[in-house]
Amino acid sequence: MLNRSFVLIIFVGLAFFSFQSYSQIRNDAEEAFRISTESNKPLLLVFAGSDWCATCIRFEKKILSEAHFLDFAKENLVILKADFPQRTPLTEALKEQNASLAEKYNPDGVFPYLVLLRSESSILSSLYYSNQSPAEFIAEIKSYISK
Repeated sequence: MLNRSFVLIIFVGLAFFSFQSYSQIRNDAEEAFRISTESNKPLLLVFAGSDWCATCIRFEKKILSEAHFLDFAKENLVILKADFPQRTPLTEALKEQNASLAEKYNPDGVFPYLVLLRSESSILSSLYYSNQSPAEFIAEIKSYISK
C-alpha cells in the first residue's frame, strides 16, 4: 500500500511540474505578443519540428524543459513556440499562425531557429542552438537583453 501511494505522489508531482513548465511556453502568438508588450519582456520565438527534428527535440529536452532556464524565462522572457510537426496534427488556425510567423521571421525554414524579439516585435537577435548548456544559453540571451 505504501509503495502505491508513493508512486502516485511521485507521478502527480511530475505531472504538475511538467504542466508548470509547459504552461510558460505559449503557442498562441496573439497572446504571447500581448503579454510581451504588457510586461515589456522580450519574446523568444522558437521554430521547431517537434516530432522530426532531432536538434529541436534535444533543445526541448535540454533547454525548454530545464528548471534553471524556466526560472530565468519566467522572470525575463515570454516564450512562443511555432511548431511544424510532421506526424502530430495541428488545428488549421495554428498551422496558419505558424506559417505566418515563419514567413515573417524564418523565411528560410531553419529548424530549430530561435528569434529574440523586443516587446514591440522587432528583431533583437537570431539565435542558434548548438548544444549549449542551459547556463550558456541563458548567458547568450542575457547578452542581448541587457543592452
